[in-house]
Amino acid sequence: MKIGLFGPLFLLLPLAVTVTAMLSCAENKVNMDKVSGMLLQQVELRRQQIAEPDDERLKLMKELKMYVQDLKTQRIFIYVKEYLTAEQQEDLASIGINIHMDSWIPPIGNHPYGFLIADMPVEQLEILAARDYIVRLDTAEREIVPQCQIEYK
Repeated sequence: MKIGLFGPLFLLLPLAVTVTAMLSCAENKVNMDKVSGMLLQQVELRRQQIAEPDDERLKLMKELKMYVQDLKTQRIFIYVKEYLTAEQQEDLASIGINIHMDSWIPPIGNHPYGFLIADMPVEQLEILAARDYIVRLDTAEREIVPQCQIEYK
């Protein structure tokens, strides 16, 4: 694999973005422990790209399998202990979270939390993380691969 002169720097960029994202959310550290590192990284990339568009950053975002058609919106997984109540759904809608209610996967077996897919305005991450009924937030913008061995015949 040929990396080239700037290859090592390009490989460190995701780490630098993650550290920047973590520092930019330092004021809300109590709630930000619910947010995955990858989601922090992707939201920070979006915020940077909105503020200062850059072709290299956009290329990186595409390589990370991020949806770049709408930079102001991040697709996420919202983990909760139980199905959202009508009040919780209204609360999320009031801050611009578009929940895909038909995506509900309930808690089962060794997985104590259920989850839903949602679209979140990037400026609402900290506010969403502060909701007490939210257990975890993760990115839904990544390549998904089977978690088991699959044989094709």
